[in-house]
Amino acid sequence: MKVQIRDKEALETLTIANLKAYLESQGWGDTRPWGEWAIIHSKEKGGKLWEIAIPNREDCSDYAEFMAEAVTTLAEAEDRSQLDVFYDLAGEVSDAMPIANHKAIGNTAKTELGRLERVDLREGWESEPRDFTPWLAQPENLAVLSQTLDIDLVTAGQEESVGPFRADILCRNTLDDSWALIENQLERTDHTHLGQLLTYAARLQTVTIIWVAATFTDEHRAALDWLNEITGEGFRFFGVEVELWKIGESLAAPRFNIVSRPNDWSKAARHSVNVGTSPTDLQHQHFWDQLDRHLEKKDSNVRVTSQRTRRWTAYRLGLAEFHLEATLRRQAKEIVVHLALKGRHSKAHFALLEKDKEAIEREIGTALEWDELPDQELSRINLRRSADLTDESQWLTLIEWTADTLEKFDDAFRERVKNLNAANWQPDDEIREE
Repeated sequence: MKVQIRDKEALETLTIANLKAYLESQGWGDTRPWGEWAIIHSKEKGGKLWEIAIPNREDCSDYAEFMAEAVTTLAEAEDRSQLDVFYDLAGEVSDAMPIANHKAIGNTAKTELGRLERVDLREGWESEPRDFTPWLAQPENLAVLSQTLDIDLVTAGQEESVGPFRADILCRNTLDDSWALIENQLERTDHTHLGQLLTYAARLQTVTIIWVAATFTDEHRAALDWLNEITGEGFRFFGVEVELWKIGESLAAPRFNIVSRPNDWSKAARHSVNVGTSPTDLQHQHFWDQLDRHLEKKDSNVRVTSQRTRRWTAYRLGLAEFHLEATLRRQAKEIVVHLALKGRHSKAHFALLEKDKEAIEREIGTALEWDELPDQELSRINLRRSADLTDESQWLTLIEWTADTLEKFDDAFRERVKNLNAANWQPDDEIREE
């Protein structure tokens, strides 16, 4: 039974930004204007040229029809169900986020489904400083925003002084240790907050600015787009609208929609500025690109994050303190796949996982190297494989092994790390057990 997405309200929850980002990530290009109303994106696949029209505005009268056609075309081109495509276009979401309007999806579906309803933000957070900002600063909630933006953020402080203003949330990007500032509004954007963002950028020099609001005016959206065009690589500006949704009597759940992002962010996210142009660098980059394509072809759950070096790349596990990583060790002639545990709780998290060592290694299918790194705020759990990266005839086997190992690590650790609580471990636990 093929479910067709035809509900107008459900289709109107999809955003232009998410559709564009998805198409870019899947290699849709060759854009051309379609009159004054839309841009055509095309891709050749399976010997056929596929085309999708993206409207220029979300308030056009036939917006739902554009989205319905996009969902239908993607489902046919990717040989997937429309419901799966709809979920992907709804954005990178956590289990707690609403991802679709399930009201009467398809005339052929007989299952009774709920209706997705928009909730006023003030019902969820009465006060921005007292309620919303502390909520967003919590790791499990910040992870939802991080996943939407493709940046791994960890809270460094709230209401931090930056010049004459106080930033709502100060964060660190855990992959490159740069600053990120989040400024929140539970109403329409205004000039005062735009001025604050510029002050933050001037003071910190290298920073990601994230402006979260209920609604962005056209002029403020345009201002962020302009800032991303004229500023250097050290500055990134994001505009994000926050929504609350619920189904029936369920708890309200948040959804973040990107309305402005740095130029070519979805493409640049796969390549770090640290990747050079030497023959070795280019060869390593070629290896990573082939691995990316292999994972995409498998429709893998393993997703690349926003940073990469010539030797190393990271993949998401849903929380900023944990990453799957793959490292090319050319001199040692090996590839290493590892779980990296970062931050001040890394030793507690490592000890808690080590208690489940036998089950973890049984699931992955082999013994692992448990490297606590006692002198660092970092621990790793590794699996190594011999690899001569100069011999490209081995690459297919190496890429398949790396992808397979990353997926096994993802399966073994994703839910485990979400359930870790550093408070459940005491430094003298092992002594008491002995």
